[in-house]
Amino acid sequence: MNKATRKTLADFTVQIEAIRDQLADVQGQIESIKDQVEAVGEEEREKFDNMPESLQEGDRGQAMQEAADTLESAVSELDDAINGVESAIASIETAMA
Repeated sequence: MNKATRKTLADFTVQIEAIRDQLADVQGQIESIKDQVEAVGEEEREKFDNMPESLQEGDRGQAMQEAADTLESAVSELDDAINGVESAIASIETAMA
């Protein structure tokens, strides 16, 4: 391997480390958003559960239930995103080893 090739590989390693760090930051941001969405969804679900049954069956109750369900789905999708980022970080670390 010549000097130019070694330099290219060294530069590539630096870029990969930067990407790994950026992905770790993204993962933290996604986790923070997920926690917030989860809290709002739980709050909405609790409000719905504390409503009288007659109101739960009304338009407002149904809208609250649908919002809580949608937020639960969003939390699940954010979990998938976090797992994808974790997998990408692991792959980068494996490639660097």
